[in-house]
Amino acid sequence: MSTAASLITDEHRKLYREEGYFIVENAIPEEHLQILRDSCDHLIDLQHQEMDRLGTDHIHISLRGKRYHIAKQYDKPPRLSEYVFSDLMAEVCKATIGENAFLFYDQYVVKAAEQGIKFSWHQDSGYLGFPHTPYVTVWAAVDDMSEENGTAYVLPYSKVGIRTLVEHIREPETGDKTGYFGNEPGIPAIVPAGSLVVFSSLTFHRSGSNSTDKMRRAYVTQYSPERIFKPGSNELMHLGVPFLEQGKKVAGQFVSS
Repeated sequence: MSTAASLITDEHRKLYREEGYFIVENAIPEEHLQILRDSCDHLIDLQHQEMDRLGTDHIHISLRGKRYHIAKQYDKPPRLSEYVFSDLMAEVCKATIGENAFLFYDQYVVKAAEQGIKFSWHQDSGYLGFPHTPYVTVWAAVDDMSEENGTAYVLPYSKVGIRTLVEHIREPETGDKTGYFGNEPGIPAIVPAGSLVVFSSLTFHRSGSNSTDKMRRAYVTQYSPERIFKPGSNELMHLGVPFLEQGKKVAGQFVSS
């Protein structure tokens, strides 16, 4: 059994089926963790250049100096795709969505020191807003995570009582979408750098604000069991990069919407 395969246990698979998530600490090899750190720096620099070009401090839901969401750039930094299409990601996909997988989306989620703002309760599927086959989100801790620096929280199915797509409301100031307004606090991912929080696109999750004096970085990849198209069309929603076919890694050409 490979090291990657041995990290994902039957208990993880059971928790994902029943509660919509699981957490694996210290899962990412040190070499890949350094790639994630270097790639984050590279992409923030590029986003600052784009903000300067546009004369703005706000692109989509990125706010300069406060929060960065840098999406669909996995092929830009050197070597980032090595992590995205790694044996570890293959094992996560097989344990959650099955033997076939496509890279659907990727993004860095960064909260700046003492300024990173919170991110409200939502389902990732809520950002699509139309019915589709659920996909899996793999949230990688690029830094050590704590409640103080704004780690991710997940809301198990048994706590929220929901495992289907619900309507989300967009907040005009931040661009966030919110789909849960209850009082459940969720489970915080207090984990070291290199850990994974794996959850369904139907699982509610949020993150807190960063009150520490250091940047808090996470890298998110999402994998779907089939390509997802915009309703009523043959146009891809986000990415559609082949990753696994019948459990085997396959070469894929970059495709975007």
